[in-house]
Amino acid sequence: MVIELKSVRRSGGKRLLLWVIVMTLVIVFGAMAVIPLPYYIYSPGSAEALQPLITVQGGHKTEKGQFLLTTVYVVYAANVYDFLYGLLLPHHQILPAQVINGGLSNNAYNNLEMYMMHTSHQDAEIAALRYLHKPVTVTTTGVEVISVERSSAARGLLRPGDVITAVNGVSLRDPNLLFSELQGAKIGQTVDLTVLRGTKVHHLHIRLVALPPLPGQKHARPGIGILPMVAQSVRTPVHIRINSGDIDGPSAGLMFSLEVINQLYTHGDLTRGYKIAGTGTMSANGVVGQIGGAAHKVIAAMNAGANYFFVPADTAPGDTNAAHALAEAKKLHTSMRVIPIRTLDQALSFLKSLPPKSP
Repeated sequence: MVIELKSVRRSGGKRLLLWVIVMTLVIVFGAMAVIPLPYYIYSPGSAEALQPLITVQGGHKTEKGQFLLTTVYVVYAANVYDFLYGLLLPHHQILPAQVINGGLSNNAYNNLEMYMMHTSHQDAEIAALRYLHKPVTVTTTGVEVISVERSSAARGLLRPGDVITAVNGVSLRDPNLLFSELQGAKIGQTVDLTVLRGTKVHHLHIRLVALPPLPGQKHARPGIGILPMVAQSVRTPVHIRINSGDIDGPSAGLMFSLEVINQLYTHGDLTRGYKIAGTGTMSANGVVGQIGGAAHKVIAAMNAGANYFFVPADTAPGDTNAAHALAEAKKLHTSMRVIPIRTLDQALSFLKSLPPKSP
């Protein structure tokens, strides 16, 4: 009997130890699945034909080739498994969230991306129509609210998408006046805001909160506690519709402009029968700017069978788009030519110099 009791006790102890190990593993692996990590995963996206996405009043869609915008898939590393997935797969890059979103919350970052896509539509249209010598009127309407900080007294009163048109009765047709008006104010003081929400005007009284000091300063500063951006309206002689779907960010601006111009161009087809992919922001005055994920977009363009890939030229210290794109194309041994571009004029001059593609 004594021997049997010892055997039972030993067996029970082993079961308990096994149960503890299993439960520990369950907790650890469960925690790995739910604890978010401060990283984003970049990978090659798609190359989308622009002709179906853009319609220009009075324009034509007779191009024999294609203009293609290129994208990058950006995924938030929601857990350790996502992180390992991005670490092990080829052509995937893991970047700290701070590098991507500048410390903004996910909601604020998404709102900013949508704002930047909207303004990229506007700037692309302005640059294209100015190239074609068509009249364009741009009016600054105020300051658009991208997000409202949790600590702000305006939380629940201001909403993303609101446009502040005046502060204390001073018009914000010059958005810098918002900051100059608040410089002389004190934390806790109330300011009067005129806000355009859709088509309705609201008059709000907002208490100023303490914001972190600016670089080089020691003391907190008064502020509303919002992420502000310039709001503008654009009037053009032709109606242009750009439907970019769920693609966010400003990096397709160059390619938007090229497609708009091609649909209004009366001297032939600017694609010359080729597949021309590209990336780059577009300013209203036709300057191409740097973007993120240039090497990943080379892969997306190559996978789509592009003949040429436009990439922003490296013109300032720290610019890397052209260098990364050229290095990636060389690594892939692709026949697709990578063309660094500084301006819209330069891109169009290159296209006009191309011989028509043979059937």
